[in-house]
Amino acid sequence: MGPYATVAEYRDDTGDEDTPDARVESRLAQQSAKLRALAGIAETRTLTADQLLMARELVCESVRRALVPPDLGDLGDPGGVTSATFSANGFSQSYQVSNPSGTAYFDRSALKALMRSLGTGQRVGTITPSYGRMRC
Repeated sequence: MGPYATVAEYRDDTGDEDTPDARVESRLAQQSAKLRALAGIAETRTLTADQLLMARELVCESVRRALVPPDLGDLGDPGGVTSATFSANGFSQSYQVSNPSGTAYFDRSALKALMRSLGTGQRVGTITPSYGRMRC
């Protein structure tokens, strides 16, 4: 089973034109394998069109987080940044880097949606009742 996204789909979804194709392709394959393991997707399972779109989004975004460093831009567009400090003439603005280490991780809500659609999002438990006496 191959990656859930091609290099061209990754570039369309993320706008990352700078990362070399071989590096993107390798990361897409790694993150696709990680997603299959996390979601319990068997090699023989066929996903619906919606499930494939969710898998593509999860894989592309996690690869972008790993490959594209956060950029402050011109402080008017702090893409990938949630904290830094800037001050001048009594005016100050601050941001904080959301993923400074470049770790590839999956968005929780999108992963939860995919797992729910696969039927693997619910937990199952059992209770063994004790009728009047302690179990040893």
